[in-house]
Amino acid sequence: MKRLMAAGMLAMLLGFALLFAAAAPAGNVAVGGVVFVGPFPIVFGAGPGGWALGVGSAIVGAIAVALLIVWSWHGWRRQS
Repeated sequence: MKRLMAAGMLAMLLGFALLFAAAAPAGNVAVGGVVFVGPFPIVFGAGPGGWALGVGSAIVGAIAVALLIVWSWHGWRRQS
């Protein structure tokens, strides 16, 4: 199981590195994202259109958190 987790982490890191390397020579690069620290989101964006990427990431993150809450509540309710 530990080897499978390590392989998955390595695949994710390799994918991020490939995406970064592919975008770097373009010159006009926009970056944006959201990092959740507990219940608090930290939204960031840089470059032309970076704010849109940051806001889009925040919206997708909020939807993911909402789905997680709904699905976990539905599962908890089904068990009792």
